[in-house]
Amino acid sequence: MLKTADQISVTQTAIIKEIIDSPLKLNLMELGFMPGKAITLKYSAPMGGPMAFQIDETILALRKNEASLIQVQLP
Repeated sequence: MLKTADQISVTQTAIIKEIIDSPLKLNLMELGFMPGKAITLKYSAPMGGPMAFQIDETILALRKNEASLIQVQLP
């Protein structure tokens, strides 16, 4: 089942399938959000605030609208 990264629950792990075409696509890929990588949502701020994702040993914060550009598949 495909979702976007802003739709997964805290502590849930998903596999990145695709980055939706947008001006931020290259930036997200440079940060490490690459297809095939596993990401885990570590924290989500209330009221649509930032979300913290773990990729490998790194934790990166994204805005909710940026996370919505990352299509993921739940295991």
